[in-house]
Amino acid sequence: MKAYFLVFGALLAIQSMGQSRLRDSLYGGKIKADTGKTFVSKDTSRYVAPLRNEAVSSQPQPGEQNKPAGNNSNNTAGMIKLDESMPDSLNKLFYSKQKLWKRFIESNTQIISQAADDTKKVKKGSYQVDVEYEIGINGRITTKSVTCNPPNEFLTEQVTDLMKRAPVLSPPIYSDGKPRPLPATQPITIVKK
Repeated sequence: MKAYFLVFGALLAIQSMGQSRLRDSLYGGKIKADTGKTFVSKDTSRYVAPLRNEAVSSQPQPGEQNKPAGNNSNNTAGMIKLDESMPDSLNKLFYSKQKLWKRFIESNTQIISQAADDTKKVKKGSYQVDVEYEIGINGRITTKSVTCNPPNEFLTEQVTDLMKRAPVLSPPIYSDGKPRPLPATQPITIVKK
């Protein structure tokens, strides 16, 4: 029992001796104390991509039919390319919301394509629908215009209704640290068989 107390006492002495050495070197001037300064990195070498949405089509791409659904590497392809005015570190939320946008467009493209197959208002063929929109400072999407080539009133109405249900996104934050509205265009291809 005395041996335990002896070992315990020795350990306490060693620990307090180490703490006193640290304290002496800190206050003795050997180690500089933290002065409370905050250093901000001026590194702007990593920037993010400008908003460039991929074309979404209701038809599977060649070679995608045989791929398993859970292993589609094309879904991970980024819609955003490098832009020198949007620092990567400030736009993590922006990028995560862009993935949400891509899922929203892809799922609703299939729904619109199915509706086009079920109606006689759309002739057989391929239709290119371009949606011009703007992501506001509050993240709300404002539709500027919806154009269909070749013109089709039914598809234009369907996509206009789709844009009324658009998710709230995050505006990009630029190198000055402030968010700004971002105009963008989303191409959608609808194919009626």
